[in-house]
This record gives sequence, C-alpha cells and structure tokens, in this order.
Amino acid sequence: MARMSWHEACQLDSSLLSLDHFFKVPPSYAQTLTGGLTNRCWKVVLPNGDSYVWRPNTPITKAFSISRFQEYQILSAIESSSVGPKPIAVNEHGLLVEWIEGESLTDSLAFDDLLKMLLKVHQLDTSRVPVAPFSYTARVDHYWLQIKKELKTESYQSLYQRWRSAPNLADVGKVLCHFDLAGYNMVKTEMGNRVIDWEYASIADPRLDLTLSIMVFEEKPLEAVYRYCQLGEVEGVDDWAEGVLAWQPRTMMMAMLWYLLAYQLWGEAEYLEQAELLKSQLTVDDAPPQE
Repeated sequence: MARMSWHEACQLDSSLLSLDHFFKVPPSYAQTLTGGLTNRCWKVVLPNGDSYVWRPNTPITKAFSISRFQEYQILSAIESSSVGPKPIAVNEHGLLVEWIEGESLTDSLAFDDLLKMLLKVHQLDTSRVPVAPFSYTARVDHYWLQIKKELKTESYQSLYQRWRSAPNLADVGKVLCHFDLAGYNMVKTEMGNRVIDWEYASIADPRLDLTLSIMVFEEKPLEAVYRYCQLGEVEGVDDWAEGVLAWQPRTMMMAMLWYLLAYQLWGEAEYLEQAELLKSQLTVDDAPPQE
C-alpha cells in the first residue's frame, strides 16, 4: 500500500475531494489498497485514528455494472447484523465505509468457515433491501456488448450464446448473495469473521452464489452442496445439487467474459490467460445445455 498525504491523494484521485465537506478535520493521510480487481480503493485515516475505506466510482465500476448506491443500500439494510462494514456516506463519486480492523483470511480460510458465512449472508433479512433482483442474462449480455470485436472470437461467441440463459430450476427462493465470497474478502476480527467488498452483491438464487464460491475454492461441487445443506439444515438437497451443477458452466462463462473485459480494460496478460483457461474448460459439443 502506498501511503501519502491527503493533499497528494486528492491530486491522484479527484473523487476524494468530494469528502472534504464530510470531514470536520482533514484526514492525516490516505493509502492505496491492493487486492481488489475492480475496486481501486483508499484507506483514509483521520488525526484521531479513525479509519475509513473510500470506494470510488470509476469507468471500471461502470464497465462491470457496479453501483455504489446499491452497495450502500445493501450495507445499510444489513448494518445491524455486523456482517459487513458500516456504510458512512455515498455520493455520485463513490462510497465511504468503515475500515474493518483485523486479519485477512486470504490464505487461511477453511471451506467450512466459508460455507458458514455464506449461510449467514443467505439468511439475512432481505425485506428491507431496496434493490432489483439480479439478472444473470442481463449481466453477461452487459459484459459481452462491451467487449471489442477483435476479442470476440468464434469460440468465445459460441460459449456465450450457449450459456447466456439462466437454467430452469426448482425454486429455492431469492436471498442476499455476495457474489465474491472468498478468503480475500473476509476479515478475522475480535468479534468473529466479517465480509468486505459488497460491490457485486444482489438478491438472487443462493445456488449461484454457492457455485461461485465453490469455483474459487476449487471444491468438488456435490460434496460442497451436501456440506452447505448439512451445516444450514437446508432441505431439498437434490434441488440444490441440481442447481449448482446447472449454474456451474454458466458461472464459468460469466467469469470468462469478466476476465476478457478486464483484459480489454487493463491490458494485463494474466486476465487473458484466465479467460483462455476458462474457455478451454468449457468444451462446446453438440449436446444441449444442461438445464
């Protein structure tokens, strides 16, 4: 993390200037936060030691269909649960949230602990979350339409067209989903594990959220589903297993497009390599998509 004076930080990122009226006393310094792919965020520290995270709006957040206002609404609705950071302020330039002090679980999170946190998130009351339900097809279409023609090879297009529709599944309800829950977005605190980076969160099929976390952890899908249902005393295991298996190729395709768009935006070879890897794993044959 690069540490610099508040004045220097504002020169680097003009969105920070929108906070000048919020703080009674100018911050002592700001630090760039590493780790986030779509969120180039700042840690802002006041003279009294209070710390915050500034999550700006950028062309990158727009490209990935991220709304800081939606993120603020979700964090406000679940604030009493203390699962996520407390939202402090939001404006057209970004979102200010509390800094959660603790130890990153990037390299030390057990899969059971991840499943327990997923269950906790999925069981939060969503009746006061004023956001529209997530649309898988709209999201992948949004990614695809922004990708330049020269990157849209025939193999990428075939996979996109094959998996762009949501599966027809038994209804298990819609819940709050984080959509990027892994160790790198969890912090171990004195009060227990907490979750950060809610920019992709929405109301959706919990099996989609579970599938994404299974993919990051590289766990066996069926074993992971059974463990999730066991820990959460969730009934209808077959519907959950069928759902995760149906979402699996679709989440891979969505991630493939995400990496392809990220490569277009940043030009870093590692993103294209990830897109190519996912493409190779999604073998196209003449069989119809699994529903």
